[in-house]
Amino acid sequence: TLFFAVPRIWEKIHASVMIKGGDVTPFKRVWLGLGLKMAAVIGREKVSNGGKHTPKSWLLNLVGYPLVFRALKERIGLRRCWHAGSGAAPIAPEVLEFFIGIGIPVYELYGMTENSAVATVNYPGRMKLGTVGEPYPDIGFRIDEETGEIQTKHPAVFAGYWNKPEQTAETFTDDGWLKTGDVGEWVDGTHVRIVDRIKHIIITSGGKNISPSEIENSLKTSPYVKEAMVIGDGRKFLAALIGIEMDTVGDWALRQNIPYTTYRDLSEKPEVLDLIQKVINETNEKFARVESIRKFKMIPKELDHEDGELTATQKIKRSAMEDMFGDLVESMYS
Repeated sequence: TLFFAVPRIWEKIHASVMIKGGDVTPFKRVWLGLGLKMAAVIGREKVSNGGKHTPKSWLLNLVGYPLVFRALKERIGLRRCWHAGSGAAPIAPEVLEFFIGIGIPVYELYGMTENSAVATVNYPGRMKLGTVGEPYPDIGFRIDEETGEIQTKHPAVFAGYWNKPEQTAETFTDDGWLKTGDVGEWVDGTHVRIVDRIKHIIITSGGKNISPSEIENSLKTSPYVKEAMVIGDGRKFLAALIGIEMDTVGDWALRQNIPYTTYRDLSEKPEVLDLIQKVINETNEKFARVESIRKFKMIPKELDHEDGELTATQKIKRSAMEDMFGDLVESMYS
């Protein structure tokens, strides 16, 4: 079975495993904990070996599969999945490593509608975690030396936008290459890492260029965080808007005997604010001081594609968020 999903789906499955593991009997909890520890080692081993088993990971999988992994994959509906992909948005490497560890090989790939999604892919045995893989053979693929923008050229690239000649002209270089709008960099000369969208790069008041997506993805590895939007363009420091994962935070609140009524009520609880602060502190430890989140505010509602806050692939629409929650943003800098 092949299974392709946007990062939000993989993050949701990952969060469900982490939180529902606390609902099982003590005996099963011990076995699951042991299995997840084995999966962590297997994931690291396979990632360091291009996605292939090492003798150590093979032996651990031999033990872990009948004890934990088979049942776990059955529960999430992916027992018969032999190859999986993630694309359309960035995903935290930790999430991919988790799935690789339990035996679901999720590889990142990259493309866009305008080039028929033909750009790069991670091949089994040659994957590099944190990259979107290698360019497909026999296509034109380059990274602009000045801007860092990824550009492609091949027969599957679209001809242009219908009845929009000016927008079409802006999308191509003078020599006919498609401008993707994504900043990328080479890894080991073979694989490509996506830094961020050009228009999303944050330039602080101190002149530092920061990729918000890396920080946001780190935050979303927590089962308690569903949405994260890092802010700081032209500002003295970084701040963030955080949306909680209602199911997992709600389950946590019940365990802590914290009553709540609505999403907003739950997200405003002092205990929940402390919980999210711990997540932010853990993320800050992974990044340089200039990339640390100094302040955050909770998004008071669940974001919805129908309300114009998310794209069809569940990515945050930054401009819409800034318009809708501008007061929250300004309160962090006032």
